Amino acid sequence: MAFTEQRREGHVAAAPRTLRVVMAGGGTGGHLYPGLAVAEALESLAAERGLGLELLWAATPRAVDQRLLTRFGENYVQQPVQPLVKSIKKLWGFWRGWRESCAIWRQRMNRGEVDCVVALGGYAAGPAAYVASKAAGVPVVLLNPDALPGLANRFLMKRCDMVVTQWPLGDGCRSGLKGAVKALGCPIRPELVGRSRAEGARRLEVDPERRTLVVTGASLGAKTINDAVLKMLEEPAARAIFEAKGPEGWQILHLAGIDQAADVRLTYAAWEQVRVQVIDYCDDMASVWAVADLAIARAGASTCAELTACGVPSLLLPYPFHKDMHQKANALELERAGAALIVDDARDAAANAAAVKAALDSLLYADARRQSMAAAARAIGKPDAAAEIAREILALVRSPMR
Repeated sequence: MAFTEQRREGHVAAAPRTLRVVMAGGGTGGHLYPGLAVAEALESLAAERGLGLELLWAATPRAVDQRLLTRFGENYVQQPVQPLVKSIKKLWGFWRGWRESCAIWRQRMNRGEVDCVVALGGYAAGPAAYVASKAAGVPVVLLNPDALPGLANRFLMKRCDMVVTQWPLGDGCRSGLKGAVKALGCPIRPELVGRSRAEGARRLEVDPERRTLVVTGASLGAKTINDAVLKMLEEPAARAIFEAKGPEGWQILHLAGIDQAADVRLTYAAWEQVRVQVIDYCDDMASVWAVADLAIARAGASTCAELTACGVPSLLLPYPFHKDMHQKANALELERAGAALIVDDARDAAANAAAVKAALDSLLYADARRQSMAAAARAIGKPDAAAEIAREILALVRSPMR
């Protein structure tokens, strides 16, 4: 293991070698951003305790992984693992990628190069976590921030020493688990919380005095959300509050996604009086949430964690294309707490526009209701989740049982 003992002058002194932790997962920002938050917390905690730490990333060659992990150099391992799909033609590709990825981590663990695996969820987390579960003395911690575990996480949950969730895990998901389940939250970067509205407005070049509606479909944008908002604004009555010049007026901060931003800007250009700022891709969500008085968003686990940690009331359109509708389950957690309203994404611009307008009409003119929702969001937020999870990981690795 990572900690040995040396005898010096009759004393037993702890002499740690470098603790090697594998952060396993990737393919989407929803898996990587929580992992990066935990990694940052681990680095800070290890430095505070005088411990050596080396992070290895078991990820994929996808563009988002390369953008976020290239700075880790050789410690970013681009696994050949592929998603499991229900296609006989693609089954061999999955099996080959799984076998080759497992071989990478089996070799490292046989050489004693891994002390813990933190599985970030999804198919890319599978090989390293699975191999570790078979190895002696290599604990596995699974981050499961969605209210409903996906296929890969259900596979891993029964093989982990600890499962960390954002909300309490339902009884139906607890059968056969060998490790503890702790509802510590979904890890977010600490800098996301606490930015001033004035500073956020300055960075984003929006008016700090006007109420702000944030429209976002997460890092890649969401076409059905973009289409719904633009369709809604075709009605002059719907545009009026975003054109008003007095204190009752609102502005829109629209995070459209790189592939859709040009078309979104072109549509807004026809409404010259609408106060709007369109952003292709934003890596400064601290500023976004600092200026947000209301958000229209998906209900991914990280988005929900950020909304609650920052106390932002929201109108959620859960992603409608997942078979298990796990984003709907996430959204229900916020709705039950009084922090959000849900609009089911009908995949039709006109239907979504009508539903979004009805919900916005109940919120845009209701300051007290939004303030109540913001307080409810903060009440269930866990902004310190990353630090809590890092402490649990180190405690598990240093357990006398290991």
